[in-house]
Amino acid sequence: MTTGSRVEAAAAEMRPGDLRFVLRDATQAAHRRLDAGFAAHDLTRRADYARFLTAMNAAFAPLEAWLDGADARRLPADWSARRRAGALRADLSGLGIADAGDSGEALPPTLSGAEAPGLLYVLEGSRLGGQVLLRQVLASPDPVVRENARFLRHGEGQRLWPSFAAWLGLHPVSEHADAIRGALRAFALFEAAQAAGYAGPR
Repeated sequence: MTTGSRVEAAAAEMRPGDLRFVLRDATQAAHRRLDAGFAAHDLTRRADYARFLTAMNAAFAPLEAWLDGADARRLPADWSARRRAGALRADLSGLGIADAGDSGEALPPTLSGAEAPGLLYVLEGSRLGGQVLLRQVLASPDPVVRENARFLRHGEGQRLWPSFAAWLGLHPVSEHADAIRGALRAFALFEAAQAAGYAGPR
């Protein structure tokens, strides 16, 4: 099923409500696939952690770059404080990876500003799972792994997810289909990065 047909099916089934929960329901399958793929990594091991961060960077870098160029009215007021691509690059550098590359997947030229909330939902939602992954990283016997957790630690103590969820709740039902399309595109970018099978140092 194409992205367009998935969006249409999800939009047809959705009911008026908080955009956060509409997006959660519309992206459940993509979320499960992504989680299952990353579950195969043991983030206490430097090689696995490097592959994980490289895949994250391959999606975060183009998504954040696109959002940086989007209409500011489509973004949370604190967008600049939410960006994490810099933290990812710093972690990769600390692991000895100077050039993480990219996923080979470009954001479609037809991407619209109305899809920004969906892209952001995927980026910001990753903070929740990141808290679980951080525990793995901090339990690593490898000090290089433990010392390069800027990405997973980003925003600690700032309640960034609750404030983002509140921002999503302000979006009218008329914008839900566009947001779903954006979220599915973001998940597709992450899946492509994951499937590329990046290899870190062994």
